[in-house]
Amino acid sequence: MTRYESRDGRIRLFRGDSRRLGPIPAASVGVIVTSPPYWISGRGRASAERYARQLAVDFGREWRRVLASDGDLWLVIGDRHDGAEWVGLDGVVTSWLRRTGWRLQSRGFWAQTHSRERWDNRVNYLLRYRKDTGAPVRPRGTTLCFMLPLPRSHPDSLWDAIPEPVVQAILEASRKRGPVLDPFAGAGTTGRVARACGRAWIGVERDPRMAGVTARRFRLTRVSEARTARPAGRRAAR
Repeated sequence: MTRYESRDGRIRLFRGDSRRLGPIPAASVGVIVTSPPYWISGRGRASAERYARQLAVDFGREWRRVLASDGDLWLVIGDRHDGAEWVGLDGVVTSWLRRTGWRLQSRGFWAQTHSRERWDNRVNYLLRYRKDTGAPVRPRGTTLCFMLPLPRSHPDSLWDAIPEPVVQAILEASRKRGPVLDPFAGAGTTGRVARACGRAWIGVERDPRMAGVTARRFRLTRVSEARTARPAGRRAAR
């Protein structure tokens, strides 16, 4: 993975595939907040099952490895109407994550107002999970629920962004120790909010163009191979 970081080391970005998070030490991340690529290809339950299985199996294994035992995994996922019915993608994803060692702790909602879509992704789920080996989250008397338009993306971004108030509310409800990880970093919206909240942030982005956008946005410097190869213990102690 190509690595970038801020001068103080609190903002780090890796350009590479988040199915392999080798540079990130085990149990070192406090919170994972991410919006995976939405399910937009294919129709019907079988297609939704394939999408959910890929998230849970191909990506979820590394999320489990790097997340602290009492850390939180938040997924922001849009639902779709397949022409016959709403698929209920939150249930499909939760079922697959349960099979791979996660437990759903809470569910919130972001309903897009003034949506450009007639059906797809107008309803977005805010899903909070923890490892099945960790302590469950104590139920709260409030539910995260937002009615917000799709925010304006960075002008060079290829994809849409999560509204910053949604990310801020998620972080306020989550574990306070450890960096925030976004394994689908995009243009770095989660990183902007994490930095504003005084949190360290780690982003992973596979697309070279988007990684470049995020690196410039945070004024990150590419780290040499020699520095990247330092033992994980020294890096974790910074």
